[in-house]
Formats: sequence, structure tokens, C-alpha cells
Amino acid sequence: MRNKRGLYKKSNKFFIAIENHVNQNIKEYFTISLIFIIGIVMGVILVNCSSVENQNSITGYVNGFIQSIKNREYTIDGGKLITKSILSNLKLAGIIWIVGSTIIGIPIIYGIVGYKGLCIGYSISAIIATLGNAKGITFALVTMLAQNIIAIPCILALAVSSMKLHAFIIKIKGKDDIKGEIYRHTMFSLIMASGLILSSFLEYLFTMSIFSDIMINFI
Repeated sequence: MRNKRGLYKKSNKFFIAIENHVNQNIKEYFTISLIFIIGIVMGVILVNCSSVENQNSITGYVNGFIQSIKNREYTIDGGKLITKSILSNLKLAGIIWIVGSTIIGIPIIYGIVGYKGLCIGYSISAIIATLGNAKGITFALVTMLAQNIIAIPCILALAVSSMKLHAFIIKIKGKDDIKGEIYRHTMFSLIMASGLILSSFLEYLFTMSIFSDIMINFI
């Protein structure tokens, strides 16, 4: 009973810490979330405004991929999948961590977050264009929600932390103060990187367990 209470208190403190962090940086989170949403919208527009030939290529690629899964011609290498996903997420976290201390850090951070949103918007729009609204939206939610429900907040939080570091370095010239802020940013980035690794494992578990079944039975 005591262990359960202890775990509850720890988890409660964790969520309170997250809430305080968001409240203290609400403007930064609003800005970076807006950039992310703009990226999603741009991805959707990019697909919808493509030429007929490009749209046919997109739908042909998606249909071909789905058909190969249905015919069991496409095999997923779990080891390569999780390794590639973890390395990709850690690379992204590393880049965001680094650019916070550069002079042109903010535009790069905006670009990274916007591009991430664009990729998600493009993928969702391509799936919907191929499968139709009902199946497309359902399929996109089922296949992309598991990992992105953790990955996206972690990426946005990393971006906000880098924005804070960038602003701090510009305003404060004391080396000791800057070292302290870099340490804070590094510790926070490591926590968010752990979240990104968790999202990679979720992607792996989802893909290896039910992805093929969804393709075969649902689509």
C-alpha cells in the first residue's frame, strides 16, 4: 500500500512539474506549436496542390506499399526498424540541443519543427488521398498516433528549451550563469531524448504486432 502511495506521489509530482514548465513557458509553447501546425497545413496543401501526375505517383506508391503488405511480399526487419528510429530521434534531439547555443538557433529550430509538421501533414494527406476520408483518417490515426503522441510533445519541449537557452545566452554574459543554463538544458534534453527513445519502442511494438493485420484486414 505504501509503495502504491509513493508511486502516486512521484507521478503526481512529475505531472505537476510538467504543468509548471508549460505554464512558465506558455508563450514559447504557443509559438512553437503554431509553427508545427503551420508545417502540417503546408504538408496538406503540398499534396492537394500537386499536379495530377504527382498525385497519381503518390497514390500509386501508397497503394503499391499496401498491396505488398497484403500479399506478404514486404517484410519488416524489426532490428533495423528500431535502430533507425532511435538513431533518427537521437540525431534530431542532438541537433535541437546544439542549435540553441548558436546565433542563428531560433530560425533553425523553427525550421526543424516546421519540417516535422510538414512531413506528418504530407503523410496524412497522402494516405487520405489514397484511401478516402473515412479509411484514410482512421488508418492515419491508428498507424501514426502511437509513437507521435509521445514524440511530438518531446520535440516541442526540446525546441522550447533550446529557445530559452538561446535567449539566455543573448541576454546574459556571465560564464557561470551560462554554464548553469547549459546544464539545465542538457538535463532537460536527456529526459526528452528518453521520451523519444520510448516513442521508437512504441513504433517498433506497434509495427511488429498489429501493423500488418491492419493492412490486411482493415484496408
